[in-house]
Amino acid sequence: MIKLEIEGTDGAGKTTGLKYLIAQAKARGLSVVETREVGNPHIPACVKLRELVLDPKSNLTGEAMEAIFAAMRFENDAWLDKLAKSDDVPDLVVSDRGLFSHLAYTDHNVSASFTDAFYLETIADMTQLPDVVIYFDVNTETALKRRVKRGETMDVIEMKGVEYQEKVRMSFQNYLDRFGHTNGIMIYTVDANETVEGVQKQLDRILAHISSKI
Repeated sequence: MIKLEIEGTDGAGKTTGLKYLIAQAKARGLSVVETREVGNPHIPACVKLRELVLDPKSNLTGEAMEAIFAAMRFENDAWLDKLAKSDDVPDLVVSDRGLFSHLAYTDHNVSASFTDAFYLETIADMTQLPDVVIYFDVNTETALKRRVKRGETMDVIEMKGVEYQEKVRMSFQNYLDRFGHTNGIMIYTVDANETVEGVQKQLDRILAHISSKI
């Protein structure tokens, strides 16, 4: 069972890419389970926690938000353990976001020192690392245009604005570089500034490489 996480800032095209990747994996005959790091649909309590923490009306402190995000990560870990021990173990578990979102966003939702103490020194050591990460790299202006085009109500994170998203983008790159050299995680970067067709071609190449490992 390969644990694969799709990462990127808001508006990077993660959801569209994730759906395409899963469809192509199934077309190759692979069994796939789709999930998400924040609000795992297979865990009812996590769905409720996601609604709470991302609702602007909750008005939570950054530290409180991260504590709730971490609680969801522990529940995800227990769910993954059960899945790996079940009678129907999938080839791929594809998650919308994962550890690197925690790291990149916490740097600016709280502080880099909090990220180190809370996530890197505690949570990361107590939970499972992904086997594969696909990072959708997009410039902040393009991501903003996509979010506006979606016309959806922004959650408490998206409301922080363009400058915040650019800082998060830089943190993503920092942590992916650090972990990619030290933890054996297969990290792929997708140029998400390209057209849908261009992104799909990149995902086809990545999936071909991942499939060879199964």
